[in-house]
Amino acid sequence: MQILTLVSLFLAIAALILTGLRLRTFAGRLREAESQIHSLTENLNALCSGAVGVDQRVSDLERSGRDLAHRQESMESSQPDRPYGEAIQLVQRGASASDLVKELGLSRSEADLVVMLHGSK
Repeated sequence: MQILTLVSLFLAIAALILTGLRLRTFAGRLREAESQIHSLTENLNALCSGAVGVDQRVSDLERSGRDLAHRQESMESSQPDRPYGEAIQLVQRGASASDLVKELGLSRSEADLVVMLHGSK
């Protein structure tokens, strides 16, 4: 009977040792998982912080684009209509850049451009 008790005690001790080793292995894996979770949490926090900055920049760019479009519209509406169609017809009939400046009030550079594009080759 003593042998049976000793064998049972030995088996119980062996089972405890194996359980302890498995527990140590699982504890190591748990530490690794916790470390990965911590790292992922830091990365997620950094991404969220960056996203807030990007969102603000996009909002600023959209506002700037709307402002520029509004300014362009107001500038276009405040400028007098330029008689480019008439200028083209005059150039095709032989008018010079000086004629366009005098007759239609175009700037010299506008008149030169119309003559260059639509004058006789």
